Amino acid sequence: DHTIKTRLLLRPIVSSIGTIRLGGVNKGGFGVGMPPAPHRTLSCYGFAYILAGSGQFHDATTPSAKISKGDAVLFFPGVPHRCGTLPNAFWDELWFEFEGPAFDLMRKAGLLNPKRPIHHAPNCDYWFRRFFQIIPPVHLRKKTPPQVIVSRFVSVLTEILADSESDDEPSQTRDDWLDTACAMLSTQDTGKASHPAEVAKKLGLSYETFRKKFRAVVGFSPGRYLLDSRIDRAAALLHQGRFTVREIALQMNFCDEFYFSRCFKRRFGQSPRAFRQRVRGGK
Repeated sequence: DHTIKTRLLLRPIVSSIGTIRLGGVNKGGFGVGMPPAPHRTLSCYGFAYILAGSGQFHDATTPSAKISKGDAVLFFPGVPHRCGTLPNAFWDELWFEFEGPAFDLMRKAGLLNPKRPIHHAPNCDYWFRRFFQIIPPVHLRKKTPPQVIVSRFVSVLTEILADSESDDEPSQTRDDWLDTACAMLSTQDTGKASHPAEVAKKLGLSYETFRKKFRAVVGFSPGRYLLDSRIDRAAALLHQGRFTVREIALQMNFCDEFYFSRCFKRRFGQSPRAFRQRVRGGK
């Protein structure tokens, strides 16, 4: 199994309103419950958000359906299911397992609906950041009440399900400017990532108009989005362990290792070296 697995939680977050059992990011994975293995059955709720790649899903109420980048898939307690890629194919996914009164209430209200386990929610970068930021940095974890973390998860989960495109409702025309902007700002090839001013020009907007429009939707400036994208890719490289901190700083086009470390600590609450030690279990 060549999957790169990053755990967002080292232990469950337990509160009176609900529990987040597990959470993580799998890169280059192939899913669960696929032949020749038996169907998977959870004793709690589950959620997977496909960040790249494609595959198939089916359970007792849903025939085999194609899922791909931007699809959010729900799993329900006691319902056998399969969710994975085709043979010799792989995908990237963000996933959580959870349970408790708050989620039972969401099911009663119809937000968690076993008859509609698949939701399409484009703009993967935006939703990845929203979920990733739910879990506080390690140095704040003990200072943040568990019910606060769980309530944040409930809020983001509710938003992504409510924002998704429904199969049984008339589709609405969506402006694709935001997806285009995010793609240009967060390209995997750092050397080809566009400056916000270039993105604005590509979209036919003045920079000031683009900056205000982007900030109103995303919550922060396109410049901050570009910087955070570089830091997120740096975190993935630290997890892989093939490069030194200095080499990663240069790859991500930072002027020096010290500025890179300051930016990294601002986003993750710890230095690049401390982050690598935590996720890899060594120095």
